[in-house]
Amino acid sequence: GSLSAGVEDFVNRLKKKQIPIKVFGFGTNIDSNWINAENNFNAVSTNLGKVIENIELSHNSGLAGSIIITDGQTNEGVEILTKELGPIKPIHIIGVGDNNPLVDVAIKSVETPPVIIKGEKADFLVSVLSNGQIKQKSNITLYSHGKLLGSKVIPLSGDGSIDQIRFMITPEQTGEINYKVQINALADEININNNKQIIPIQVLKDEYKIAIITGAPNFNTRIIKNLLAKNQKFSIEHYYYRNNSYSKPLKKFWDTKYDLIIFDNHPVEGNADEWQSYLRIFAKKLLSQKTSFAIFLGNDIDENTVSSYLTLIDLNVKKSLIDLNSSFNWSFTKNWNTIFPMHNIESINYPPLYINMELDSTSDNTIVLADYSISQVKIPLVLISEKSPLRYMVFSSPEVYKLYYKTQSNVYQNLTKEMFQPIFSWLIRTGDGNDFYFRSGKNSYQQGEQITIIGKPIQEKEIAEEGYIHIYSNGKKINTKPLFFDKSKGLYTGKFWASQAGKLEYRIELLYGTNSIFVNDGSVQVQESQIELDNVYLKKESLVRLSDITGGSFYSWENRLSLINKINKKSVMEITHSRKVLHNSQWIFFFIILIFTIEWFLRRKVGMI
Repeated sequence: GSLSAGVEDFVNRLKKKQIPIKVFGFGTNIDSNWINAENNFNAVSTNLGKVIENIELSHNSGLAGSIIITDGQTNEGVEILTKELGPIKPIHIIGVGDNNPLVDVAIKSVETPPVIIKGEKADFLVSVLSNGQIKQKSNITLYSHGKLLGSKVIPLSGDGSIDQIRFMITPEQTGEINYKVQINALADEININNNKQIIPIQVLKDEYKIAIITGAPNFNTRIIKNLLAKNQKFSIEHYYYRNNSYSKPLKKFWDTKYDLIIFDNHPVEGNADEWQSYLRIFAKKLLSQKTSFAIFLGNDIDENTVSSYLTLIDLNVKKSLIDLNSSFNWSFTKNWNTIFPMHNIESINYPPLYINMELDSTSDNTIVLADYSISQVKIPLVLISEKSPLRYMVFSSPEVYKLYYKTQSNVYQNLTKEMFQPIFSWLIRTGDGNDFYFRSGKNSYQQGEQITIIGKPIQEKEIAEEGYIHIYSNGKKINTKPLFFDKSKGLYTGKFWASQAGKLEYRIELLYGTNSIFVNDGSVQVQESQIELDNVYLKKESLVRLSDITGGSFYSWENRLSLINKINKKSVMEITHSRKVLHNSQWIFFFIILIFTIEWFLRRKVGMI
């Protein structure tokens, strides 16, 4: 209120001296709708660069000089380069505020990966901003699940200095882990809401257990095991049936929690009755342990028993109207690029595969990734489905080995790898169901503060060429900002301003050539308090420099009326001369010829010629 009344009085005194002026308000942008007695100082941030731009645009329009009333605290826009301001006419500055900033310490930012592997070490770098005259020590602590992970005492320098503290974290649990970092409040501190931040980090498994049960020897087994072995995080246990027993006791199978169970040419005639009796306990094992399930049909399977296990995933064996038991051409469906958009496989003619069983794919949960086209009839080759929290896959041809060997000597030599690795990762949720993880740098921001979003891909091959952050408020898009990938850190980074209080939502879009994919979304909470309240003091040095370089003067708010006496109305008379060379100006020459032509025409019309 004092500032508003003071500005209004200052403007009225200039008007009484009949000095022509135009008043602007400024914050994030320039406001030209200044009305005395109705002005408010409610901008969320300050951009002095916009003010200088406005002065430069008016420089050649009769502008005699400028007066800026400000505290000099800028938290948006580019740095003002005073060496380039020489041509601008005088800028007088009235500085508002005390020279001594109020005391405040805040968690400015936290740098740590958004996703890490269980057991791996990761840096937790905390930046602490301290304002005001502070010459004391403070304690910063790091907690997780109520347990103290680290504590360090740091000397605070104040005056806008930033101190960095590094912790080392080694998560021992999987899932989303919340880390709370906090710094002690100081005496006379103006804002303690920014002394604490909660940072969520997604912790993924370091090992995934897979069980393969082979009913009868076949050429597919080695191919499947080799594909799985390419991922170092997969631990494989192989059970194969022989002479009424198994290579490992089945008791271990029932007692062990697996992330994925694979039936490879199983069950067969020799153990069909046994596994028919296991159906209920097997279904209970999948559900209670949240285990994914995959079936590779083979030539030796017992159809009745396999049919019972297919019903667990809402699939049934269908009596085909076409004579199967032969090899047919097949191709990927459009569902492949929908489910695995970052693993595009060109759909061309691949080696024909044998099929002897048709599956019914009409269930709502079933998605066909590849199919045969036989006499214009689509018969599924690869099917997946999801009944939360479980995922399933069926490969209906017994010739995985043929697909592998027939593509080794041509351009499709990586086909089996490019085809099955994404499916296995999807089944086993190696990224916990996500290919990317994004989060904000902090859990809460102040209005006018810059928000940082960081992200990390689960696999390096999924790095995008470019990306965007789309920001929403109350369901309406309010901004879009670019997203960049830092190869040295292996992280995506993007920034935008907290333009308004409340909940801001964001969506992450990545571009792969001509393909656009939305990979993640999230939200941040913006406090109603303004960031400028943490910097309530006069930043005098930069303002004095700005006024000096333009030939202006600096006055404190208390001495502002002294500037009134220095500003007077002056009239300037300018005499200009202009010279035109007739033969150098085609338009003037044309105009004279036109006048003579009209005169000749009128004279002739009245008989004077």
